[in-house]
Amino acid sequence: MTEETRRKAALVGAFDRGAPTYDRLGVDFFGPPGTELVRRAGVRTGQRVVDVGCGRGAVLVPAARAVGVTGRVVGIDLAPTMVELTRAEVRAAGLSQVEVELGDAESPLLPAGEFDAVLGGFVVFLLPDPAAALRGYRRLLCRGGRIGITTFANQDPRFTEAMRRLAGHLPADRRQWPTSKQDALYATADLTAALLWEAGYRDVDVTEASFQSRFRDVEHWLAWVWSHGARSLLEQIPAQRLPVALAEVTPVVEGARSVDGDLLFTTTVRFAVAASPG
Repeated sequence: MTEETRRKAALVGAFDRGAPTYDRLGVDFFGPPGTELVRRAGVRTGQRVVDVGCGRGAVLVPAARAVGVTGRVVGIDLAPTMVELTRAEVRAAGLSQVEVELGDAESPLLPAGEFDAVLGGFVVFLLPDPAAALRGYRRLLCRGGRIGITTFANQDPRFTEAMRRLAGHLPADRRQWPTSKQDALYATADLTAALLWEAGYRDVDVTEASFQSRFRDVEHWLAWVWSHGARSLLEQIPAQRLPVALAEVTPVVEGARSVDGDLLFTTTVRFAVAASPG
């Protein structure tokens, strides 16, 4: 098993273990950008959409609402529990136009030329070879189809500092988290646009917007961290060091306390939308 394969499997496992609470803790973090991505991608009634790395439906559900009952939305995720829970929820909601399947966002095994849009909310930058994935998505799109992805432009500085302090408690050979060799691909809006141009897309539009997330207290924030990809960091901290690590980040997180008593974090999201020439 290569290092890239090992890291991918570990990340999928972390998401799978976090699936029951992923985006289900009363925190507006994934939902608002997901709805905005659907809007900016211009998804319309009757269209066919793929949501790669669909998680618990932050993009999937607003896409289903946008296409209506005459459209079709396929969500894929590599974490089996994510798929199971999301599939059950869309069925309970009566969204008959939605299918949720186990699948790899890096190379979706879906029919060529069948879709009007490929959407990916906070997923492409997690892939070992995002440039290859973006090129591959063009195969799925019909002529003039559109791609829409989100990445992080800026995390709240208190979140970044908290993650840095937590990473300081990792075993010595893993203390580079959360940086990766792919980070440079998304460092600026221009680089994100270039990634899409080089993958063969045209009419590339990259914009940014900020969103606020509220937490009741440090415990609420920590439960949220355990629920998503950052879980992979917490799981690598030796058990005997975890209480010390959490105590160290508490004052950083408390620094986000707003005048109304909640902890308030601001995240700037980058939206990249482009067209496939066919």
